[in-house]
Amino acid sequence: MTDRVYFYLYLCLIILFTLIHDIYFLAISLVIVFILSRRDFRYLIKKSLFSVLFFSMIVSLSYLLMGLFKEIDYSFLALFNLRVFLLTYISFWVLENINIFKVLPKNVAALVALSFSQIYQFRNSFLDFWMGVSSRWSRFGYIKWIKSLKAMSFYFLNKTIHNGQEISMGMKSRGFFDD
Repeated sequence: MTDRVYFYLYLCLIILFTLIHDIYFLAISLVIVFILSRRDFRYLIKKSLFSVLFFSMIVSLSYLLMGLFKEIDYSFLALFNLRVFLLTYISFWVLENINIFKVLPKNVAALVALSFSQIYQFRNSFLDFWMGVSSRWSRFGYIKWIKSLKAMSFYFLNKTIHNGQEISMGMKSRGFFDD
């Protein structure tokens, strides 16, 4: 099948799994997706777990704390976390196996390419910052951490403004804006 067919199948599955509220159906679907992803299973499960762990933990703890004040449905919490993990796993699986730039229209693909390039630039800058800070510290200190966080925030803010202006000028020269 082509990338476009996989992409539209993925969109249909996202809608389907969002509309289904049966925990057993979602669990069986997750097992089927695990089986279908064969060689990518370990990589995708690790990537999905790291991606949803913080979000699910915050939402789940908030929901459980709400249970101190009113009655809650614990099956909803399980359904919610299962759905989030299933949708994240499927999204990573599809993005690993299709070329998103072939599926999207030309203008949208260009915008996605610009977004990806920005994400990678910021990720590399953040890793460089973190390695530089951690190599200069003999031990952790909150005051040093706050100072480095402040410096990093100003750096990323300035980088965002500069990159936004550069990208805007580049897109304007290529006819993306009709001013």
